[in-house]
Amino acid sequence: MPILSTVEEVDGWLAEAGWHSGRDVGEEASTEAITSVVERYRVYGVGIEPSAPALAFIREHAFLRAVIDTAPENFAIFTPHLVFKGDAEEIAELAGELGVQLFPVGYDTYDGSTILMDENGRFFFSHHTGAYYLGREKYEAMMSLMSSEMEDAEDYFV
Repeated sequence: MPILSTVEEVDGWLAEAGWHSGRDVGEEASTEAITSVVERYRVYGVGIEPSAPALAFIREHAFLRAVIDTAPENFAIFTPHLVFKGDAEEIAELAGELGVQLFPVGYDTYDGSTILMDENGRFFFSHHTGAYYLGREKYEAMMSLMSSEMEDAEDYFV
């Protein structure tokens, strides 16, 4: 997959996964996905709630499966999810260090890394090698994700 460097390239990449401008999976579908992940986090003792930016992102992008790399097969799945049980505590700790609420809006299938959004619309990436900042909005975040050029999240700690 080529590195994405423009808004148009990001839109094209997402369009290949089924996205289009104005896409809305509907309140019922987005609520079901959100309720499920909130409950899974709660089981592990972590309370999470989606922010308005996370809700908007989920309604527009939920259930998309975008190719990150074809060898090995790796996708970005844009659906709230708890990949590993230990992720709940790690994400809660990251949220505390950032001083913001975080909500999972997707994950990658290769490493099981979680794509997160905060209440300001910023994106973060929880990976087994650490936590990373993807960008201040969707396009910047997707370009960072696809290039693997990510800043350490600790640069954003309060």
